[in-house]
Amino acid sequence: MTRILLLLAMLPSAPALAADTIEGFWQDSARRILFSRAAPPGYSYGAWTALDLEQTYPAAKEIRRAGDALEVVDLNFDDENYVVRTVKSSEQSLVFVRTVKFTGCAMHHQCRLDGVGLLCSLQNVCPKDGKSVVDWRGEERYVRRAQCARDGKVQAQGFPVKCN
Repeated sequence: MTRILLLLAMLPSAPALAADTIEGFWQDSARRILFSRAAPPGYSYGAWTALDLEQTYPAAKEIRRAGDALEVVDLNFDDENYVVRTVKSSEQSLVFVRTVKFTGCAMHHQCRLDGVGLLCSLQNVCPKDGKSVVDWRGEERYVRRAQCARDGKVQAQGFPVKCN
């Protein structure tokens, strides 16, 4: 009986605990470009663009426990063409790199809890003439979701993902 009471006493704190950790499902809700080598002259950088939460190809991630650390499952990207490697993690922040196997381009992510959301700074670095060149830089805001899952087979844009 004591065990049951102890478990019941812990239940109200479970939702609060989820907000204190980066662990869980995340979907992009806004992004902004801070630099792009391919931008046309006069491009206006820095404005946030809100994203539709019902989009077919959201940038959806699952951050989950892997032993003593956290790891990222980048739900849009398949293991055949991409490698996702966690560099550093804590309950509040995460650094990871997603590398395209056939080009060598690597999207570096630095993410941290920001209020009730997640804020990630991104930088894409590609090899060019034997050097690493910054190709793109931006930021993405994410909202916590109850669940995200791949929805079908991988397409040219990646896996379609459904979040709720």
